[in-house]
Parts: sequence; C-alpha cells; structure tokens
Amino acid sequence: MRKILVVSLVALLALSIIISFPISAEEVKTITITVWTIGPDPPSEYRLENFYIAADMLNKYLEILGANIRVKIEGEFFVRPVEWEEYKKKFYLAYEAGKAPDIYLTGHEDVGFLAEEGMIIPLDEYIKKFWNTTYYDVISTLWEAVKHKGRIWAVPQDTEARPLYFRKDVLRELGWSEEEIEALPEKIERGEFTLYDLLKVAKEAVDKGLVKRGLVHRVKEGWDYLQFYLGFGGRLWDPEEGKMVFSQEAWKKTLKWFYDAVWGEYKGVIWPGQFSKDWDKDFHLPITKGEALFCSGGTWHKAEWIKKGLLTEEEFWNNIGFALHPAGEPGKKPVTLSHPLIYTITSQAKERGVDEIAFLLITLVTDPHINSYHAVASAHLAILNSQILDSRYVQDPFLRDVAYMLKYTTFIPNHPKWADYSRIVFETIRAVETGELGPEAAYEHLLESLKEALGDILKIEP
Repeated sequence: MRKILVVSLVALLALSIIISFPISAEEVKTITITVWTIGPDPPSEYRLENFYIAADMLNKYLEILGANIRVKIEGEFFVRPVEWEEYKKKFYLAYEAGKAPDIYLTGHEDVGFLAEEGMIIPLDEYIKKFWNTTYYDVISTLWEAVKHKGRIWAVPQDTEARPLYFRKDVLRELGWSEEEIEALPEKIERGEFTLYDLLKVAKEAVDKGLVKRGLVHRVKEGWDYLQFYLGFGGRLWDPEEGKMVFSQEAWKKTLKWFYDAVWGEYKGVIWPGQFSKDWDKDFHLPITKGEALFCSGGTWHKAEWIKKGLLTEEEFWNNIGFALHPAGEPGKKPVTLSHPLIYTITSQAKERGVDEIAFLLITLVTDPHINSYHAVASAHLAILNSQILDSRYVQDPFLRDVAYMLKYTTFIPNHPKWADYSRIVFETIRAVETGELGPEAAYEHLLESLKEALGDILKIEP
C-alpha cells in the first residue's frame, strides 16, 4: 500500500510539472532548483541527499510520461567547521545579492524573522493542494513550530530530543548494580533523581578519580543548556502574548546550579572552560572515552559518535545509557528540548518562477521512507506518524527507545527576537562558568541585559 501511495504521488507531481510548464515536443527544458542545508553534524547529509533521490524519482516519471522536462538539483550541505551562525550569515549575504537558494533549510525559530523580512513565502495554499496525500500525516505539534501570525511558512524536516547520556561503566565502578543503572531513566522520568542528585553523583565520580569531568555540555552558543532552566520550572516564551519570558526564581536557581557545579559545593563537575568551542576535546571525547560521567547531548550525537568511529554499536549499548534531563528539584518535571529543522521556500524562488517545483520536491522528500534515510543515519526522530512504523525506522532500537521523550519536550521560541534572548543567556552562563560573575551578579546582569534588548516584549514572571 505504501508503494502505491508513493508511486501515485510521484506521478501526480510529475503531471503537475507538465501542466505548469508546457513546452514544445522538440524542446528539452531543465529546471534547476538550488537547495541549501546544514548538519552541522556530518551524519545529517540526507537533508540534501534526499532531494537528489526525489529528483531522480521525478525525472524517471517525467521520462515515462513523455515530458521533455527534467529537474536538476544544485545543492550545498554545510558541515563543521561551518556552524549555524556562519551558515545563516552566508544565506543573508546571498539573499542581499539576489542569489539566495530556492529551498533553504534552517531552524524553526527563524520563521518569524525570515517572514517579517520577506525572505520566505507562506506555504498554506501549497500545502492545501497535497494535504490528503502527504501533509495530513505530519505529527500535528510540528505544525505549531512553523507558524507565524496564523500562517504556515515551512515544512518540518526533522525533530529530535536532547537526552542526558551517562556512562554505565562508571556507575558500575561507583558500586551501582545493573538494576539501579537500568532504573535511572525511570527515576528521572518520575522526578526522583534531580539536577542536584546529578551533581552529587558526578562529584563522587570526580573525587574518586573515576572521571576527569562530571558533566560535559555543548561547547558553543546554542540551546541545550536551557534545559536546566526548564528543569527548574522556567518558561522561554508565552505564545499567546507573543512575548519572551523571564522566570525569576527559575533563573536564580539555574545560575546558582551552574555556579555550584563549577566553583561551589560541587566544584569540578563542570570544567570552567567548557565553552571552549572545541567539540572533540571537550565534548565528544570525554563522554565516548569514559572520561566524563554525564553528557548533555542530542539524539544525533549517538549517530555521530558511531560514524566517527568513537564508539561501536556494541560499546554504545554496553556502556552508555540515556534519559531525560532531570527536574531541577522535587516537584518539578524532567525535560528535553526539541529544535525542529524546516524547509522554507525563498521569495527569490517565487520571483524566479520555480516556487511550485521547489514545493513539489519538498513534498516528495516529506515521505516516511525517504525521510527515514535521514532519521536513521543521523539519529533524528520521525516527522510523520506513519514514519514510526516504516521498515527502515523500526529497525533502529535507539530511535524507538527515545521516542517517549517527545512527551516532555519544549520547542525553541519562534520569535524574531529569540536570537537576542539566546545570545544574552549564553554570555551570562559562560561568565558564571569562567568565574567572571557570581550567581547573584549574573542574575542581575541577565535580567537587565534582557530588559534592555527586548523591552516590552519581555514578560517577567515570578
């Protein structure tokens, strides 16, 4: 049944192209669609590769139907050392020069800004045409991540969860039984193991010389460390009011927790130079070589570690466990954070008259089987309900085992001013970890900086 649906959809899209681009029998026309995507992790290459697969399928049907039209993909897949900031700058410069790609993959939090700047087009009418063949199947919560002012501006490409990884072998050396180790994710889910419990166990492992670092987190600006704020009950935004949110008590506790982990009672759990920008030395290697007990990472890191040869599948399952990020204190909930990536169509694609073709290609790659190439290769989660049962997807036990985390997820705010909020938070937490600011001074700095940057779009709550 699945094959019949895919085949009929490809045929339908091929016919749409023939109708949209009538040409003479003698003429052969190639329509080029440019696609920009980013990892920055190498295993996410199918964010681009799937378009080549889709174009190949489409061209075969165009040939069978006798159409003298072909679709060609010209794409870019950016990987480290290119990071998100550089990737986005490249796009803005290309747009200013009139050379933006037709399809631009980015994070969902950019929708508000790109829409307000007129860089992308709304897709409601395009999606409506193929709702019953494709888009009805998208996991409903993901549509909320691509809306701005009541309109849909993108198609979800993937989503993920951000687990707390832990070394089972180190816990064994601490005297934990196999039953206690296997029960840790459930204890975290029930709120029985908090962020301060994490510090206590990590400090014990460091003091006993079992690990060099108790916890590693991302080494550059991003969002993973916001999970600790969420774990203390903080909120990032209020979508009803369209405002960013500053939860006072949660930020006080979060900044104190980071201080305690680096300089305070649990000194040594987090290294003062964790924001070093060196992913291998200060993130990947410590957790994969057993030199760190806990790692605040993402589902995609599992695939990255194996693809880089840092771990084998057997080593991963024997020595590494994964769970939600713990609640900050008893009575709070465990958390994870999702950052759906999305395909947008640029306004310059519409000016060039290729917006319809670009959307048809996005429709083709929004397929359970094709998207599962990406999901399995890069350890990202399904975007379609039927994808969860796809033959390729179900063969990956890791994706199956982390799926429950989406029940506890929060999305990065889709707000034009999110970048300002995120940057100021990063600078403040980094200042705490390097010792430039104590927790009280950091709190005042964070509050005043956000008030100055965001003005009346910042909602301050207890």
